[in-house]
Amino acid sequence: MKNLLLLLSIVFFISSCSSVRKMIDKGEYDRALNYSIRKIQGKKNKKRKYVEAIEKAFKKVNQRDLNKITFLKEQKDGNYWGEIFDILNLIDKRQKLIEPLLPLQSEDGYQAIFKFVRVEPLLIEAENKAAQYLYDLAQSLLAKAYKGDKIAARQAYKALDEIGEYKTSYRDVEYLKNRAYELGQENVLIEVKNNSQVILPKEFYYELKNINTKDLNQMWLKFYTNEDKSVDKFDYIVDLNIKDIVITPEREKEREFEETKKVKDGFTYLYDKNGNVKKDSLGNDIKKEKYSNVKAKVFELYRNKVAHVRGDIKIKDLNRNTNFKSYPINVDAVFESYAARYEGDKRALSSETRARLRTVPEPFPPTGELLMMAVDDLKNILLQQIKENLNR
Repeated sequence: MKNLLLLLSIVFFISSCSSVRKMIDKGEYDRALNYSIRKIQGKKNKKRKYVEAIEKAFKKVNQRDLNKITFLKEQKDGNYWGEIFDILNLIDKRQKLIEPLLPLQSEDGYQAIFKFVRVEPLLIEAENKAAQYLYDLAQSLLAKAYKGDKIAARQAYKALDEIGEYKTSYRDVEYLKNRAYELGQENVLIEVKNNSQVILPKEFYYELKNINTKDLNQMWLKFYTNEDKSVDKFDYIVDLNIKDIVITPEREKEREFEETKKVKDGFTYLYDKNGNVKKDSLGNDIKKEKYSNVKAKVFELYRNKVAHVRGDIKIKDLNRNTNFKSYPINVDAVFESYAARYEGDKRALSSETRARLRTVPEPFPPTGELLMMAVDDLKNILLQQIKENLNR
């Protein structure tokens, strides 16, 4: 048993050594570093293999990162200062991870040696140059934005926003961000046009354009349902064009039909062969439910009137003077009314017929009122097309 335990201990020792060594050999230095630190943290007697692993992994990963920084600086491209800043932050965090362990000595007296990098001045240099690069980039993009390039304005806004990762209250960044935001905006006007031969009620236009534009507004898109003096120019027009409206005649149809049903109609006693009422185990009379067939004659009046609304939605890019989306509209506003009366046994009536029982049918709606029933469907189609085709 003792030999087995000794063998398992040796296997575990070799496995753990092999594990951390493999991490280092594969270049997984930070993983090896964190793994080894966890193994010795809080322990008075620190195993040499982990102390050596920490020393070796730290040296290699810091050297790798410093080499990467040297390479990036040699490229003479200001775009790399952000990456250099991030690498220096990693070095700083790594060194702060080691500091609490110092001096780091194994249980057999091995003393690990660490060479730290003075990160603070390098971080200051990197953040200054990263911020300066982004500021200069934003300025060049804004020059294009002032000439009407909205994409450039949005890119300038992004660059100025990234400066906040390195510097707060940097020069006139907030002012320039506001200008970039204004220049990057695109304004959309929603219009409703009636090119049919039917006069639409004012309420129709009002309800159709009664849209909460705040729900549509995006970072770079602002929607309007009316001309706005504060808007210098619109970039897009969403045009809902009603081309044809057909109102069907008022239709009325009468019909008679009969409904039948088998219903419970009391009960009857069960008798034995001697003519006596049968009893259950408790001495109670045994009863059997009795069913009867009932019927009723139904007199139904059906009224129907439909407004067919046809047209399309066109989204026009005013800057390019092109229609980039056209979507057909087909909406039906349907009025239906049933009135019914019956003669006979009410129990025979179906639930559908019962729901229609009324002596006086609903009156036909005026054409204007019928058209108002189409507004919700038209508005839903309009909003769907906006969301699918105008997304910034």
